[in-house]
Amino acid sequence: MSREKAETPVWKLGRAESTAMRVERQIKEALLDGHFAPGDFLGSENDLATQFGVSRLPIREALGRLQALGVVDIRTGAGGGARIAQGNPALFSEALAIQLKLVGMSAEEIFDAQYTIEVAVAGLAAQAATAEDIEALEVALENAQALVGTQHEFTQASMAFRNAVAHASHNHFLEAMMQAIVHVLYRSLTPYTTETVAKGVIKRHRELLNAIRARNDDAARQVVSQNLNVLREKYLAARDAAAKAATKR
Repeated sequence: MSREKAETPVWKLGRAESTAMRVERQIKEALLDGHFAPGDFLGSENDLATQFGVSRLPIREALGRLQALGVVDIRTGAGGGARIAQGNPALFSEALAIQLKLVGMSAEEIFDAQYTIEVAVAGLAAQAATAEDIEALEVALENAQALVGTQHEFTQASMAFRNAVAHASHNHFLEAMMQAIVHVLYRSLTPYTTETVAKGVIKRHRELLNAIRARNDDAARQVVSQNLNVLREKYLAARDAAAKAATKR
C-alpha cells in the first residue's frame, strides 16, 4: 500500500544562521513534521538550490551534514540526488554513548539507566518475541557460552545477547537506548569479567531466555532485575577495591 505524500513544505530562510545551517534545520524539521518518510526523494543539489533560492554550495554543505547524521542518502550520477534515509538506530546509539562519556556520566547513573530500560525490554520481549527472535536469542546465547574463559570476546557476546533481547521487544526506542548503554558498559565491565563471572552471566541469560520462550513477562523482568542488582554490586565493589589498591601504591 503506497503512502499518501504529505504536503510539500515551504522553505523559509531567515538571517540568524548560516545558509547551510538554515537548510539543514528546515529539512530536519520537515521530516519531523511528517512531510517526508524513508525513501522519499528530496531532490538534487540543483533542485534544492532552486527551492531554497540559494547557491549549490550551502545545499552541498547541508546535505553533507545530514548524510553524516544518517538523515539522507546521497547518490551521484544520472538520476542521483538526496533521499530520506532508512532508519538506523545504531547511528544514534553510538553517538549517544559517546556523548554520555563526554558529559562524564558515572557508573552509578549508567546502572540506573540500564536497570530501567533492560527490565522493561525483558518484559516486552516476553510478550512480543517472534519465533525468529527466539532463534536469534538461542544463537546469541550459544555464541556467548562458547566464549566463556575469554574476556573481551565473552563480554561482547554477552552484550550481543542483551541487544538481541532488546530487538525482540520490538520497541525501536528502547532498542536504541539499550544499544547505547551496551556501548558504554562493554568497556566498563570487561576488566571484571572473569570465567566465574561469565558462567554466572550465562546461567542468568539462559533463565531469561526460558522466561521469554514461556511468554512469562513477570519472570523475565524478575530475572533481569536480580541479574542487574548482582552485576551492579559486584562491579562497584571491584571498582572501589581497585581504586583503593591504586592509592596504596
